[in-house]
Amino acid sequence: MRNAPSVVYPVGRCLFHGLLLVLLGILGLLVLVAWWYGVEAPPASGMSGRQWTALTGLGLWVGWVGLAWRSWQRSPVGHLHWDAQASLDEEPPCKGLWRWRSDAYREGAPLRRLELALDLQDRVLLRLRNPDAAGSWVWVERASDPPRWGDFRRALMAAQS
Repeated sequence: MRNAPSVVYPVGRCLFHGLLLVLLGILGLLVLVAWWYGVEAPPASGMSGRQWTALTGLGLWVGWVGLAWRSWQRSPVGHLHWDAQASLDEEPPCKGLWRWRSDAYREGAPLRRLELALDLQDRVLLRLRNPDAAGSWVWVERASDPPRWGDFRRALMAAQS
């Protein structure tokens, strides 16, 4: 697709991503509970290996939940801007340039690459790569701006080719 329109599309915390993390947390807790009730009860004297293992598993689960929550809270918030006329100074020159705009990058930081990792039609998982090759992951949802979703998808496909 050579003539994808220039578009600015909002990126924020993705409800789907949050729900996916909640589902994984619930499944992890269910595995711990099933394991606890599926093993024979130990003798009542002192802390058994089973109880230490259960406490370790619970601690790891709580740690994972904390990290998942922090990760979701720190999800990048900003705008992806596709400029069909711009390009980076690199060989070979490519037509079109993605920029990331946020509170930290008001002018828009150029992206060296934008990789489509997962396409679920009404939401996509993207890896953004800046010119220094540092990367970050973002979920982009149709619900953020339904009228411009088609333009965003066309720009995304144009950049992939």
